[in-house]
Amino acid sequence: MSVYKGIDFDDSLSALVRHMDPVQEYRETLQGLQAVWDNLTLLGQLSGTGTDMSATRQAFAALTADLLNHLGIEMRSKTVQALKSKAQVAVDILVRNLFERTADIGFLAQDDDIRAFVRRRREVSATGDGQSRRAQERQALELRFREYVRKYSVYHDIILLTPEGEVLAQLDERKRLQRSSDPLLREALDTEAAYVEVFRAADLLGGERPGLIYAYRVAEEDGEALAVLCLCFRFESETRRIFANLTSPRDWTVLTLLDAQDTVIASSDPHHLPVGAQLERVSGADWGVVRFGGREYLAATRATQGYQGYMGPGWLGHAMIPLDQAFVQQATSRLAALPARVSAAVTHSPTLFSEALRNIPRQAERIQRALNRSVWNGNVRQNGSEVPANSTFSKILLWEISNTGLKTTDVFERSIGNLNETVISSLLDDACFLASLAIDIMDRNLYERANDCRWWALTSAFAHHLENPGDGPEAARAAITRILQAINALYTVYDNLVVFDAGGRALAVSNQAYAACVGQPVGEEWVRRALALTDTQSYVVSAFAPSALYRGRHTYVYAAAIGGARGGNGRMESARGGIGIVFDAEPQFRAMLLDALPRDAHGEILRGSFGVFADRTRQVIATTDARHPIGSTLELPTDLFQLPNGGSAATVAELDGSYHAVGVRMSSGYREYKSADDAYRNDVAALIFVPLAEVADAHEPAKARPATPVRLPRLHHGAQPGGTTEIATFFIGEEWLGVVSSHVQEAVDAVDITPVPGLPAHVRGLFIYQERPIIVLDLGGQLRLRRDADPETYQQIVIVRAGKAEPFGILVHRLGEIPEVANERIDPVNRLYQNESALAEHVVRPDGGRDERGILVVLSPARILAQLLGGGEMMLESTLALRDLAATPAR
Repeated sequence: MSVYKGIDFDDSLSALVRHMDPVQEYRETLQGLQAVWDNLTLLGQLSGTGTDMSATRQAFAALTADLLNHLGIEMRSKTVQALKSKAQVAVDILVRNLFERTADIGFLAQDDDIRAFVRRRREVSATGDGQSRRAQERQALELRFREYVRKYSVYHDIILLTPEGEVLAQLDERKRLQRSSDPLLREALDTEAAYVEVFRAADLLGGERPGLIYAYRVAEEDGEALAVLCLCFRFESETRRIFANLTSPRDWTVLTLLDAQDTVIASSDPHHLPVGAQLERVSGADWGVVRFGGREYLAATRATQGYQGYMGPGWLGHAMIPLDQAFVQQATSRLAALPARVSAAVTHSPTLFSEALRNIPRQAERIQRALNRSVWNGNVRQNGSEVPANSTFSKILLWEISNTGLKTTDVFERSIGNLNETVISSLLDDACFLASLAIDIMDRNLYERANDCRWWALTSAFAHHLENPGDGPEAARAAITRILQAINALYTVYDNLVVFDAGGRALAVSNQAYAACVGQPVGEEWVRRALALTDTQSYVVSAFAPSALYRGRHTYVYAAAIGGARGGNGRMESARGGIGIVFDAEPQFRAMLLDALPRDAHGEILRGSFGVFADRTRQVIATTDARHPIGSTLELPTDLFQLPNGGSAATVAELDGSYHAVGVRMSSGYREYKSADDAYRNDVAALIFVPLAEVADAHEPAKARPATPVRLPRLHHGAQPGGTTEIATFFIGEEWLGVVSSHVQEAVDAVDITPVPGLPAHVRGLFIYQERPIIVLDLGGQLRLRRDADPETYQQIVIVRAGKAEPFGILVHRLGEIPEVANERIDPVNRLYQNESALAEHVVRPDGGRDERGILVVLSPARILAQLLGGGEMMLESTLALRDLAATPAR
């Protein structure tokens, strides 16, 4: 533990706590009250009230340290969780994107048009044919590159080079290269891997700034290397998009990517943390405090989790926030907006709040209850036989003690509320963030699917075999099948690929499990729409529905037309057929959702958490929970599915018998996909569910809780005509009751009551008081309460005495004040109703409307004794008999 301004804080908070304004606010307030307690303790010892505040002072001091530590830890956890999540997502999203690039370079390097171009270029060089032919062929290939980048807009340049480094074709006309001597060429020619990936400055990029390049050799089928193909990735553009989705203009968090030397290679705020800067990574811990530019930051560093075995270039996600801004909290009222029963169930959930944390309000309540009782008993003693000479001072002191207790308890309640709000808000924010991650992964993934179908539709062999069967349909079918299978081997997110003719009949499939479909009409509505397309940039998508091409399961099928002759603008003369790519929806979507689910400190998915993709009609598209199968409808409020594109929300909702934190994000597309310029529209929401509490917990009877004691004016003897009477008040249920103070001995905790068989229901049992057994009564059934009181939540026993009879106890839920009431406001019950059977003796009229509680009913111990305990003599005799029995030695 470390001491900070008189409070013992956990060592892990020592560097942070001074930046936590809410913790400082409560610390200052509670320490100010602690000084008051010190003074009241001393005055209590001098006053003769018999009220020793030492235990109360010490208990509040210990609880203060516990409370401030928990509040600090939860505030730190909320900030650290946000940093970790952003750092992790930044690197993982980029790695997912780059995984697709590793497949792209492998596929494009096998492109028949590129191979044919290199072969012809060799022939032209060997025969010495004219420059014009070479220029035309280069222009045609560069036009094909442009078509590729129109689909895969993540590339800014494509370069084809000879093995010796001569540039054969290049997409970017502004940076025309003649030759390259970069070592990348030799790596691409010699590698045994499926691709070469480099991030550094290169002459291929035409400058000193580093860039990300994917390269591989273009080879004949026998393996002879013909050329080297390079795809230049839009690294800066992509990282800007990733960072923009993870931060907001008011967010002080700075996100970066670090290379293996801890150098910044991308930054969300290059003016704050410039590219090229050296940073201190956080190794072996969730968080750390680092320095940069003379300022301290809370930081988190995360390595990628990889994707399908691909671990990327070895980069790290790194998130930092200035310490002086790390714990600035926006005002929220999420708990206040919930129904009371939901809020109570959530804030008492053992899955969210540790036993130590949940015990703080209980401890505060116990301390306050003991304090209330001590003050109440101190007031009662002022009417005893030994009234101190400084009675007025003693009453003022007791009054001040009571007020200070209320102030202290109020601070604890507010701070606990703040802590609860912090925990719940953190969960809701996290669920919303993870829902945003899930839908971003989905949009990015399906962007690739829209690209794939359009690019593969441009495969020359498909158009050739559809237009000119050549050796016959079987040979054409075999040739197309080989190509489809080669594609499917590289792009494993598809369950099946199908090429169909202009009549909608399947010509070939990649997955031989669907061989029976070959030669048959596909028979799905998206085929008609695909065959109606007239340009190479258009595509269609099926509804999310069962498909015969996916074993009757729900999926999306992306399709594009395979056309005849094309002009330079991408227009097609007519569709000769089309290609449909069947997304392996069930496992792929499930994997996306699993990657977005919240995890504990050990990396395990939080128990009970699950994710769902659903459309605006609430139909489930994908799920990680078998209770909500694909095609079913989510029983949730419809407004969660009416968010605008890109809109998000977080709330607490009831589902499957539990309350869940629910984060929702509506899809908005990625780059051109589902943008304003894209004809395709399909709104999907990602929902992340985190269990909070069982619904049954919200229906348990509410436990009695201390309320602000009634505050009636304190009068002084002789100040009112006719005198005054002090009345010790208490509550049974919500009823405000009292007994004249001179008939009250004291209040004690309602514990260790022993039931006695055969006694009436209103006799709860026996209680040992001053080493003697006394009867304890439950008056709840005798008082005609306006609302039933919970008999299990009595907290105090008020000990009263009627004349010379033995004392007895009355169970009460909580204690009130002991006001000094003018006798002119006290009316006997007999004046209102002539009957001696009533347990009430008097009623006190409100003081000019200032008493919010209304009428105070004053009970008569004598009448209670007569009506419920058989009179004073029987009570005395039975108690003496019990005493004698207890004193008889055992034989």
